[in-house]
Amino acid sequence: MMIITIAPFPSVEYIYDVDFLEPNCAINSKEVSLNILSKGIHSAQIIKLLQDEPILLSMLGGFAGKYIKHYLDKSRIKTDIIWTDTETPHKMRILLGDTNTYYLLKRDETYPFDKEIIKLSQKLKAHIKKVSTLLLSGYIPPGTTPTLFREWIKEAKLHNIKTIVCTGQKDVLIHALEETPYALMFTEEQLNQLEIATDSKEAIIKALIPYLKQGVHYIAVYLKEQGALMLSKNKFCLIEPPMSLNKIISNSASSGAFLGTFALGINRKYEQEKFSKMCLAAALAANCDVNKPICSRKDIELLSKKVKIKEISTSLF
Repeated sequence: MMIITIAPFPSVEYIYDVDFLEPNCAINSKEVSLNILSKGIHSAQIIKLLQDEPILLSMLGGFAGKYIKHYLDKSRIKTDIIWTDTETPHKMRILLGDTNTYYLLKRDETYPFDKEIIKLSQKLKAHIKKVSTLLLSGYIPPGTTPTLFREWIKEAKLHNIKTIVCTGQKDVLIHALEETPYALMFTEEQLNQLEIATDSKEAIIKALIPYLKQGVHYIAVYLKEQGALMLSKNKFCLIEPPMSLNKIISNSASSGAFLGTFALGINRKYEQEKFSKMCLAAALAANCDVNKPICSRKDIELLSKKVKIKEISTSLF
């Protein structure tokens, strides 16, 4: 059965790498990349790469929206798009040489109105009987109801569909938990947004155990260089990256790749250890630059063999 991925509000980022900035002067960029900022879109890519069939639902508009649609078509991902009069958000990031300095240029962001969101919900209802897993991620902007994910989870439950939610917005998560999604995924940044302490893995686990007690089956946490956690009612796992990777390059595709592999593992009913290793391997392999493939199946398979997994005793908590 297929997987529906909803990416309601994606955005685009242009990145220019320069040696210096000087007013009234033409400056050559050493490297230019164009990145799509959306866990939902990157998760759909990984699902497709691993030979499953995602359906991506989204709202797009303007030049950036057309570019995203072209990119999805090129990746052969099935889509059902709501076209809006609202420009899909885009920004420009200027990286200054080898320093940590950057400049971020963006316009005031506007988002689709309620009527477009209603149309998106209608598209979900139209496709829901074709799938067995629903993947919800992305930022819900101010002015949009924070109950949106809850409503979509409720619709999925009517058809016995498993829902995976990834959000760092406290009000969105609180409402989503009222319908008890099948699984949750967090990044370290999202845990910080939720005011969950990330100074130790033990602190993270203690903070997330109540969600398992509420009926959530799996909770995944992607911690970049520190690896990942995969929690279920009866088993807590720590997934560690290969020691040979001295530095892990983090990008906006990494967490999306982790999320997509997580959904795929649940959809295929893989054992916890198997999909846990695949999730971290996909995150380590993922590349955000749209001018290059996100990664290859061979990359994920090779890294999965090198990723280490350790079970953490549940009795400690």
